[in-house]
Amino acid sequence: MPLPHADQRLIVDGGWFDRSGRSRLEISGPDRAKFLHNLVTSDVKRLAEGSGSEAFVTSPQGKTMAYITILATDRAILLRTEPESLEGILPHLRKYGVFDDVSIDDISSTTFEFHLIGSKLGQALAGRGFEAIPDRPLAHAGVAIEGAEIRFVRESPTGRPGLTLIGPIEAAGPIRALLEGEGLPELDPSTFEALRIEAGTPVSGRDVTPNHLPQEVGRDAQAINFVKGCYLGQETVARLDALGHVNKILKGFRVEGEIVPPPGSSLMAEGKAVGTVTSSAWSSGWGGPVALGYVRVAQAEPGTRLDLTFEGGEARATVADLPMLPPTG
Repeated sequence: MPLPHADQRLIVDGGWFDRSGRSRLEISGPDRAKFLHNLVTSDVKRLAEGSGSEAFVTSPQGKTMAYITILATDRAILLRTEPESLEGILPHLRKYGVFDDVSIDDISSTTFEFHLIGSKLGQALAGRGFEAIPDRPLAHAGVAIEGAEIRFVRESPTGRPGLTLIGPIEAAGPIRALLEGEGLPELDPSTFEALRIEAGTPVSGRDVTPNHLPQEVGRDAQAINFVKGCYLGQETVARLDALGHVNKILKGFRVEGEIVPPPGSSLMAEGKAVGTVTSSAWSSGWGGPVALGYVRVAQAEPGTRLDLTFEGGEARATVADLPMLPPTG
């Protein structure tokens, strides 16, 4: 049973989240790297086995159909995103997949995904083989645990040291028992939501939608390769890079008061709408609500105070650079 609304200041030792509800695609076949390279913003062709990258799946118009992570294994590419985006990109991928020797399999329901955080990870998983995985974002390897191959992925969607475990659904129970036996409690989704908002990690289908351009998300260094050559939507991305700016950008917000503003709340400056909240949660670390949202560049300077309006209420919000991790003292 997940611990509800865990105090973020009390989980620094460790805990884990069940993220199995996310979408996972396995792309196999000899043309898999070339195929995906032509549809996303990262350089898939240069991904070595055991490495990964963030990326955007872009439409012909250069809009962000999905925000994804890519993991290159010895036999396939594992693509992860959210169910809200999978509905749009799966037909898109299969449409272009007919031109290459690839197979695209939705393995979401046959696999689990647990994310672990905290300082006890090394102690709890000592001797399990993950220590050999390079300490860089999205480095990964398969490790045999409880009779199954579990993929260990180094990533930090909460802004804290983290490790993700992905494996066959039949191994989920034994792995769950292993984690709990090592003193790592399962934490509830609302706690993860607050932590990932503080970290500035966007969720595809909510913080990243086809209404947005890749550079508006503010993850150019992690997700966009500007010299990889042609891919679907590349002209728009390159043109925007040449212009050197976007009109709006994803930022963090610390909100005054006790009410968590719902997604869709309007950000206002001098009575004019300048942005929209896309995600929000109560942060025990900050002792108040936090949010992600898009705001016009003119109002995006950290420390800028804006009005928030939503059905049944209003509040004040302060723009923050990402990540906006709370003090740990």
